[in-house]
Amino acid sequence: MTVFGSVVDLYDDARPSYPPALYAALGPLRGRYVLDAGTGTGIAARELIDRGALVIALDLSREMLARARVHSSTLAAVEADGAALPLLGASVDLACFAQSWHWMPEGRRVYEVGRVLRARGLWAAWWSHARADGTEWFERHWQVIEGACPGVHRGQRDVEWGRELAASGLFAPARTVSVLWNRRVDLVMWLKELRSHSYIADLDPARREAVLGEVADAMRADFAAGAVDVPYSTVLWTAERLEPSGP
Repeated sequence: MTVFGSVVDLYDDARPSYPPALYAALGPLRGRYVLDAGTGTGIAARELIDRGALVIALDLSREMLARARVHSSTLAAVEADGAALPLLGASVDLACFAQSWHWMPEGRRVYEVGRVLRARGLWAAWWSHARADGTEWFERHWQVIEGACPGVHRGQRDVEWGRELAASGLFAPARTVSVLWNRRVDLVMWLKELRSHSYIADLDPARREAVLGEVADAMRADFAAGAVDVPYSTVLWTAERLEPSGP
């Protein structure tokens, strides 16, 4: 079982969906063959299907895939590794990575995506992040997380993801679209979502509970009245697959 397979219920209950403007930015979807790699419980896959896309969903976690199929029984779901996509060359129009591109093996991921995308097909990767910077609870929340989880820091919200694709010579320069939105969330749901993240799930159980207790203490006063509107941004990166060169 993968770490995400152990938190499938938390992930399914607490992870937010993506704003409609994100899908509009992907262009027409009806009738397009779309890869949704790292599909998780199918949050993006369901929206893509609703917009007429023909979706192939991949994930390393069979538990996640099983939950995705509960939500969409007709979903074509395959347990697979992003290092070796089980797809024919030039077979998809759009390759999506909803909060998952960073899990694909660096040095291999661009070439695998370039292999399965048709010429002028689109690579798309996106991440949603809370942007309550400057508020006391959010700063204290991040101080706890950064202190408890080595290698995890808020600067990871702003990685320049397109550089790797451009350097490969397979893709046109990447473009970005940022969608701003608000999420109304209470403390219970915030903590539940936090438990679904790998850097928390991987902690020793006693340490995990201690960290979550610290986060709750940091947030309790601001969330005492119940739900709070938290500003979010969903940043979409896209890059077009270039026409193959040579004979």
